[in-house]
Amino acid sequence: PTVHGTMEPPTPPRAQYHAGGEASTSTSADYSTVAVSFEEPFSAILHDVSSGVSGGMESATGDPYVRMSASKVPNQKAVANVGSLPLGAMVTPFAAAASGAAPVVLRRDPARCARCLAFISGFCEVDTRGGRWLCCFCGFDNADTRLAPEPSGELRAHPELVLSSVDYLIETSVGATSYLGGGGGESEDGKGEPTPVVFLVDECLDADEVVALKHSMLEIVRGLPATTRVGIATYAASVAVYDLSAAAGVASAEVVPGTRSPMPSDLHSLLYGAGTFLAPLSSCLAAVEAVIGALRPAVSAAGPVHGRPRCLGPALETAAALLKRGGGVPSTLDPSGGEEAKGGRVLVCIGGPATRGPGGITVEEESELYDFEEQAAKTYIDELSTTVAALAVSVDILAGGRAAVGATRLAPLVAATGGIVLLLEDFGASFVSNALVAARRCAGRSAVLSVRASPGVACARVIGAAEAMTTDAAAALTAPSLLMLAGDRELNISSEDTADVFRLKSTDPSQGVAVFFEYTEDLPANFVYVQFVLWTSSGPGAARVARCMTRRLPTTGSQRAYLRAVHAPTAALLAAKKVALDAQSSAVGPAEAVQRIEARIADVAEVFSPPLDGAEPTLLHDFPEELAGFAEAMYHLLRGPMLGRLLGHEDERAVARAHFLTAGADTAACMLVPQLYVWRGLDSFEQVPPADLALQATDALLLDHGTAMFAWIGRDVAADNTTAAAARASLVTFGETLARGRFPVPQVKVFNQGSSAARYMVSRLVPLHRDALHEQDARYPPVQLLAPDARKALTESFLPTEEPSFVLWMRELGLAAPTLDASVKLFMESG
Repeated sequence: PTVHGTMEPPTPPRAQYHAGGEASTSTSADYSTVAVSFEEPFSAILHDVSSGVSGGMESATGDPYVRMSASKVPNQKAVANVGSLPLGAMVTPFAAAASGAAPVVLRRDPARCARCLAFISGFCEVDTRGGRWLCCFCGFDNADTRLAPEPSGELRAHPELVLSSVDYLIETSVGATSYLGGGGGESEDGKGEPTPVVFLVDECLDADEVVALKHSMLEIVRGLPATTRVGIATYAASVAVYDLSAAAGVASAEVVPGTRSPMPSDLHSLLYGAGTFLAPLSSCLAAVEAVIGALRPAVSAAGPVHGRPRCLGPALETAAALLKRGGGVPSTLDPSGGEEAKGGRVLVCIGGPATRGPGGITVEEESELYDFEEQAAKTYIDELSTTVAALAVSVDILAGGRAAVGATRLAPLVAATGGIVLLLEDFGASFVSNALVAARRCAGRSAVLSVRASPGVACARVIGAAEAMTTDAAAALTAPSLLMLAGDRELNISSEDTADVFRLKSTDPSQGVAVFFEYTEDLPANFVYVQFVLWTSSGPGAARVARCMTRRLPTTGSQRAYLRAVHAPTAALLAAKKVALDAQSSAVGPAEAVQRIEARIADVAEVFSPPLDGAEPTLLHDFPEELAGFAEAMYHLLRGPMLGRLLGHEDERAVARAHFLTAGADTAACMLVPQLYVWRGLDSFEQVPPADLALQATDALLLDHGTAMFAWIGRDVAADNTTAAAARASLVTFGETLARGRFPVPQVKVFNQGSSAARYMVSRLVPLHRDALHEQDARYPPVQLLAPDARKALTESFLPTEEPSFVLWMRELGLAAPTLDASVKLFMESG
């Protein structure tokens, strides 16, 4: 496929369905006013338009919110619960829909089942003559007068009976203009109040780092909205919180001890004194600039970078107390609300590990006291995580120094608060772009996701920035706001919400959750239904929004039909998220996680491609061709930055896994299987398999690896200055287009063939040059266009390596790699 980096997709027309079951297109259809006449129950019409709401393969690849791992599911428990091939969905509830494809907003309460509280959808049997509908989850016969025909015989259109995703605006309040929190601090319509931000700056940096940090900090604060309330503090041996009411050019601060957790007496002047420590940028920009200008490097006697005194723990406690006292609005979906849950964001600019006060490690790693201090630091961080998360404060840690910052110890803090750890090369351009996005993100736990499935199908696990909620807490946030009636009388039945409910720690559009399903019994029904409902709010007393996403999957008793229906990229994402979670846990660890990948592939081959009875034994066991893309994704996971040797320090690999665990479907797919593009001139790019045979001197390439991007310019292209400049500009522009909306924000690194930096790209590509010619032809078809001499020269140009190709790796496992051009299928499906 050819991709043009500067082209915007056309706006698709909205379908308007009529009583005859045919669809006409109109870009101006208004569902709130369109009236439709029916001569038969609407459920009959739904059979004609069900393709618009079915959960088929088209939905799996093009749906911005929900991507199922298969378009058909087995009806047998034994097949569905094969752990090596997960069954589930990637849910990215805040994903930005394509232009013109955003869900319809219905300004009313949804119709919900009186028994199980499921939302009505196009998969329910609806009788408009009697105003009744059958729940597709529990089969209960519901009555709703809103579905009954009007005296004129007409019924106002109900888009929830045609569309698979709709938004309900519930309990509308006067003046509630923002109804769906996105990933920014501002509301979706730009009228909401930005999230308060406190900058915590490490004072133990070297001189060149301070120069870069000061320049970047000025760019960041000047790039934030003028209404953003900011505070600024520095930390070293103690914590200094700066007064932003001081005259321009003067920097004054309240000092808090760094050897222990701050006491109320330490914070009294800060929280109740006459100074202003959190103020809108419109009134304090000059003071903030003065504070930034006053930053100084560590003194020469401070010692090595990693050993300089940094009281990060007390600094975080101080910042959280400041936000608690003068932060933003109470957490929007927190029933307690009140003064104790103000909300805000702490953005830490760090250059080394914490070495002073609680949470710090004062001894070297070789010391006999190191294990004791490390355990004490972990215990403190766990307690601090609970405290800060309860205040609806999010913590982002941006490291740009030369020393390791102890990312694995800080991981629980950012995970609990919905923040992120970023390990950057310096405090330059990448630091600025990521800090600006981080400062604009919404803070606090303001979204809830409910997961519901047909009887016999259970939600077994959710992986991502989410936490399970108690039944009472979930009921308080997702209960219907109106009394459900049957005709004119109250229902005399007991309602019980059968959904599993999770609180989302982040509302970032690029983040999502992986949902795993398991069967509790064999399924006699012809279809399985799943429903995801995202609950958000713009503030206390304001409207709630429920985004309902319902999908239907046919069941099959054929194992081969199930394999053909598996969407390999999504199934691979689910499996990879489970592996990354195992690698992060102390009970499993990275080494054991690698072995589990290999065992997973072997188990898939054994279960879904068993040897035929009476067949002669072979050296290599067959692997299902339908799952070739799944196997290749596991190969990339094994050698990629999360588990392989691409990143040198375990902190870097742990951070990469943390990013992957919270990433949405699109970003996670690129992090798992790198996407490779060849520049074809102007703004045209062609996607090719991620193999080293693409590294030809006559081409320029862009490799998208999710949180990192690399542009490679071939020797012949670089020889012509004009062509090289055009290629460089096109590669950077196209990379920025692909990265739009992602967080972390990847930077495009550009280098020429043969340079030292070229190893970043070469190491991420499949070493296909090690395979036989016919295997190269199958897995990288463009190589067949080369002349024999040119092809031989290309394969001989690579340095010797022991890194196996995908084919060799499968052989090491005793498996025969699928003979289809699986690489081509994989990058087309995942792209």
